[in-house]
Amino acid sequence: MSNTIIYFLRATSVETSPLPGLINRITTHYNPTILPTWSLQQLLFRSTPSPAAGDGNPKAIPPRYLQLVTLPDYPNDTLVAITPPAPNSTTNDDDEDDETTKKPSATVISIPAGPSTDEFTELLLTKFGPLWQRRRVVAVIEGSAMEVWGFRVRAGELRTDVGAAQVVRGVIVEVSHVGQSADGEEGRDGEGMARAFWDGLGVEGAREFRGREVGKRDDVFGNVRLWCQVLLLNDLYQRN
Repeated sequence: MSNTIIYFLRATSVETSPLPGLINRITTHYNPTILPTWSLQQLLFRSTPSPAAGDGNPKAIPPRYLQLVTLPDYPNDTLVAITPPAPNSTTNDDDEDDETTKKPSATVISIPAGPSTDEFTELLLTKFGPLWQRRRVVAVIEGSAMEVWGFRVRAGELRTDVGAAQVVRGVIVEVSHVGQSADGEEGRDGEGMARAFWDGLGVEGAREFRGREVGKRDDVFGNVRLWCQVLLLNDLYQRN
């Protein structure tokens, strides 16, 4: 079972970020151990529409999504995740917006960060350009991290590129239970304990994403699949 839950707090305006208030709430209620800053990045590609695809065409081929993701738990790797089309899905460009649609779990591999990642990205943009269309870049830069009573909290501003500028869409928070449960077994019911910790903070208006249905219990990439599922939701990057 997953030990991690991800939360998203939407920014109400370009000038306002929920991050300072969240950090202040944690430091006021607890005496956290401050951890090194963290970052993530997602480069998203969408499969090129099939020539057979068209409005009202029942044989249109649904899209697939390819993500290049860097996460703090994998500092030396880039994660490559390909999400296949959901059964009975359509080719609507906003397919990734629908949080309620149960999509198949992504296939995930890792490649070394650095030159290998650069070469792979270049291949996607050039040689494989007819197959994959670049969609967006999402990043967290120098997010805050802390540990409290066996819980690790990572929080940072989720930014997207809009022209030459970066726009804060909201705050993404990863809450993980990294200690032992009451019965002494590390990680047992860690997801439930992480949720109880978050509920204790009294933060309102956050969207919750759990990894219970993402991958199997012993899946080493379980949290990667959870992050990819969350970052794929297009409505995270839209204003109310």
